[in-house]
Parts: sequence; structure tokens; C-alpha cells
Amino acid sequence: MAFYAPSDNRFTRHYREEVEMGFSAIDCVLCGERAIYASTELTTGTRLYDALRQTGTKTAADLRKVIGDDWTRRVWDPNVSAALDFAKAVRRAQGDRTLVITPAPFTAPGWSQPEYLAFWETLLRTRIKAAWFNSNWQFSNGCTFEFAVALDAGIPTSDHDGQPLDVDTAARLITDAINHLKSDGFDTSSLSENLHRVMSVRASGRAVVEH
Repeated sequence: MAFYAPSDNRFTRHYREEVEMGFSAIDCVLCGERAIYASTELTTGTRLYDALRQTGTKTAADLRKVIGDDWTRRVWDPNVSAALDFAKAVRRAQGDRTLVITPAPFTAPGWSQPEYLAFWETLLRTRIKAAWFNSNWQFSNGCTFEFAVALDAGIPTSDHDGQPLDVDTAARLITDAINHLKSDGFDTSSLSENLHRVMSVRASGRAVVEH
């Protein structure tokens, strides 16, 4: 039996305060060490685009209108399950006690997508020593953004098998994904923006990462 139970108190905080709370919880686990980040598709990616094709819709918002709560079963839940499996696989591949962080279980009610991305960007730049990218990461707005951040921060990047993922390979994969999605009439503006970020880092010379 628990000695204390959660209360129903309401709190009003600024976004930055909630971010600091989130990082303080992560730091309780990291204890000053740096972790490996397991980047994987969540709100966008191949499952989303498959569902869009099946329903004849073009955007996630339109898909939600058509399938309602079934979006969770068809897109979100499978993505979260795959994300956890990927993080476990990355952990098994380590020969030491390095911790692995996956974004899948984290929820912050009320946060916008840019606020989530800002949180993970800060995490990557301050608490991560390597980033692995799950299969089909190039179709995910979030994953391609995280690759650009890792590249800019000089963090070693690997594919789902742990093989080095260099900037040229990444740029080719994202470009191919954009062309594939464009042929189906999907909006690729976020992927294109992230590809531009990747190419800008490459042009600056900051993309030299040693494994």
C-alpha cells in the first residue's frame, strides 16, 4: 500500500519551467553521464503515410477526421511499440552500461510539436553522446530534424544496425523519401526544411563526425 497518493492539485507553469522539470528527472537517471538517443518515427513516418494512402487522405489532420480514435491503434501505438523495441535493441548492442533514451513514452499535455522538438534538441545537445536512427527514419519529420541536430552538434550517428550513418548517405535517403512522398501528393515541406538544415551543416564543415 502506498503511503502517499497523487493529489488533484492544479499547477500553472511556463513551458521553460516544465522543460527544466523534465530534464531534472532525466538527470536523476543519467547521474552526469551521457546516453545514446534512439530516434524513431512517432507522429509521422511510414505508418502514417500508409494510413493516408489507405484512406485517400493527404494530411494527419484529415486522417484523424476520417478514422477518429482509430488513429491511435493504426499509427501511434505501433510506432511506440516499435520505438521501445528499437531502444531495447540499441541497449543490447552496447558492451557497457550506457543508457538509451527513447522519446516514445514521454508525454507533455498541451505542448505543441515545436515545443517537443525544442525539448529533444536540447537533450541531444546536452546529454547525448551518440544517436541511432531506426529503419525508415528518413520519412519522419522528427527523426530528420534530430539527425540535423546531431550533425550540427557533432554527435556520432548510426543506422538501426549500428553502422555509421554519414551525412551524404543521410541526405540521399531524405531526398529519396521526399521524392517518393511527393509522387503521392503528400506535403514534404518539413522534410525539405530538415534536408536544408542537413546540407547547411554539411556545407559549413561541421559534419565531420568520428565513430
